[in-house]
Formats: sequence, structure tokens, C-alpha cells
Amino acid sequence: MLMDDAEYDRIARSDCFVCRIVAGNPLIPNVQIVYENEQVIAFLNQFPTQEGYTIVCPKRHAERFESDLTTEEWLHLQTVVQRVARAVSDATSAIRMYIASLGSPERNAHLHIHVCPCPPGTPFEMQQGEAMRMKDGRYLDISDERMEELANAIRECL
Repeated sequence: MLMDDAEYDRIARSDCFVCRIVAGNPLIPNVQIVYENEQVIAFLNQFPTQEGYTIVCPKRHAERFESDLTTEEWLHLQTVVQRVARAVSDATSAIRMYIASLGSPERNAHLHIHVCPCPPGTPFEMQQGEAMRMKDGRYLDISDERMEELANAIRECL
């Protein structure tokens, strides 16, 4: 699937994408939530570069882990990240899991942790940071049915 830079930028600079998901009014329909508790929500990346690519976030709007979260909130978030990463790995047979905190004050400011699987057979030059990078605005075109299958598989592993 192709999304031009201007469209992605428009979405990324609009209302907080995480707060909208938490409120049940997502910017992009058919969000597949794989985990949720009082403090944390995890959902499939809506612009995935790999099947099972998941985003884990605090529900409360926070932008910086080092100053906006208490130590207890950060440790809880990381505990959920590890559980989700294990489930994504099991559901996708990943050879490695990549974790990153991305975003900026200008775009996608809500703190979110990327949990990205590296599928078996991935050439080395497509691993690591390249596994999470959209190339020329392209992300995987995954049907709603397949996204639901992946979400169910991850939920079952949790």
C-alpha cells in the first residue's frame, strides 16, 4: 500500500492518534487492539512494514518516558511491552524482535513503543532499523481479515 508523505504528515499532525484510539474514535478505522488494561493499550500498527507489528502505549497522554511517567508507570509499560513482544514473536515465528520509542513533539507526540517482528528469511539488509522503515511511503497492504487473524493470534499468545 502507498501513502504519500503529505497524507501521512496530515494524519500524524492531527489529533493524537493514541488518545483517539483510547477514546474509541480512531483516526483510521478497524483498529485491532491486542491488549488493554487500565494503564496501557496495545494495537496493531495501522501502517505496518511487517505482519504483527504492534504499538504499545500508555493510555494517559504522555510524551516523554523520562519525565512524563513515574518509574512505576514506566516499569509497567515495559512489562507489557515484553509480554506483547513475546506474543508477537510466538504468533509470527519472528527470528528477532525490534523495540523502539519513536515520534516527536511535531508528529505522533503520544509516547508509543514499536514492537516489530523480523520474519524468518529476512535478508540482513532488511533487518534491524530497515524492518520498521516505510520505503518510499509504502507499507504492507494487509487485508482487514488478515489483520484480525494476526490480532487474534497475538491475543491467544498473551
